[in-house]
Amino acid sequence: MAEFLATLAFVFITCLAVLSNQFYGQIGDVGVALAIGFSYAALVFASAHIAGGYLNPAVTLALWLAGRMSHIKAVFLIIAQIAASFAAAALIYWIFGSNAQRFFLGMPSVGIGIEMAGAIAIEAILTAALVFVVFATAVDRRGPVSFSALALGLYVTCATIAALAISGAVLNPARAIGPAVLSQSYESLAVWLIGPVTGSLFGPLYEVVFLRKGKKG
Repeated sequence: MAEFLATLAFVFITCLAVLSNQFYGQIGDVGVALAIGFSYAALVFASAHIAGGYLNPAVTLALWLAGRMSHIKAVFLIIAQIAASFAAAALIYWIFGSNAQRFFLGMPSVGIGIEMAGAIAIEAILTAALVFVVFATAVDRRGPVSFSALALGLYVTCATIAALAISGAVLNPARAIGPAVLSQSYESLAVWLIGPVTGSLFGPLYEVVFLRKGKKG
């Protein structure tokens, strides 16, 4: 339940920030990035001790692939995260109606002239880096575990500033799948599914290169 609520709040805030920028144009891309990164850090802080504070199917998948999470837990978390994405999109539609529908319920967008392959590559690389931060600060006990949420929030903020106008800087399928399906906008959904899922493969790589090797040493 905590994972569902935290993910719902995160997706709702990200969609709200995008819509606010579309409706009024006062916060700009940097403001959107700050809203996304800061809310992610706060919600990870708030939910980590209850449910893990993952808020992202790609992160959950990375932990499962690395053997850091059971099959059953991974399945339930991903279901909760995806359900939260739909719930957040439904809330946005309920509040704003057709006005939000015109902007795809706050769904991110791929920049004009950006090829799908390039957008997928950016999403994969940025998600891999996010997974690196997760493992280095939350999984690897040699890292600064108490600062994990802060590190994640700072990284997500910077990645969003860098790539919002290019690939949408999603790094998280939960941010896109609910708004995309409910607004019936599937054109770029593959970018935000394939990219983050590919990036999650860095999880087992970190496990093998840094954690298992470190134990042997």
